[in-house]
Amino acid sequence: MEATGLRTSIVDVATMALCNAFRYNYGDLKGCSLLVDIGARTTNLLFIEPARIFCRSVPIGGSSITSAIAKEFDESFSAAEFRKKRDGFAKLVGVGTAPDDVVRVSEIVRGTMTRLHAELMRSINHYRVQQQGSAPERVFLSGGCASTPCLCDFFHEKLQLPTELFNPLRNVAMADSASLSEIVKSAHLLGEPVGLALRTANECSMKLNLRPARVVRRHQFEKLSGGCASTPCLCDFFHEK
Repeated sequence: MEATGLRTSIVDVATMALCNAFRYNYGDLKGCSLLVDIGARTTNLLFIEPARIFCRSVPIGGSSITSAIAKEFDESFSAAEFRKKRDGFAKLVGVGTAPDDVVRVSEIVRGTMTRLHAELMRSINHYRVQQQGSAPERVFLSGGCASTPCLCDFFHEKLQLPTELFNPLRNVAMADSASLSEIVKSAHLLGEPVGLALRTANECSMKLNLRPARVVRRHQFEKLSGGCASTPCLCDFFHEK
């Protein structure tokens, strides 16, 4: 990052950034909320209550669907990804007239999301029994796979809980130069960036900085010693000496 001319000040954890974004935008909610962040390789589950949080990751994500489609149609991963975005949806209701290929893709999507639902149920039971947490009262979906058509309806039916897309911009002001229509369509993808940005503009409940110690030392050295301190490996040289 710093090789591009940018200065690294915070290296955050994705789940913590999501939690900070959630608390900032939905701090008025009572009870337990379940935030399901469906990424490419993993899905992060966040149980968020006013005074506690519990996180768990499961190895199911959007690439699980893509790999299954690639195997089913004997095509490349990139072709399967295109097919998933074009044809995939999470409910099979009303697709009697759809082409067979569309039905097959949607069956794969639904099968993968059914596996994810099973992991959700195991996680909910673990949270309630082992962590003495409350049962979720609502579900929010975020991440790239959350935009799959009918996915909110799928989880609403499975969990019997109100389900909607997570909006990390609910209480965030938008610049006049921003394309509002484009950002609104992609809001469920912005949980981590919003949570990270809040670290510099707001008092966040969860703070962790994974910036490497050598980077911290170099920044401190630059601040104290002027321009020459940015010489590559100079911090390491004096650290060793």
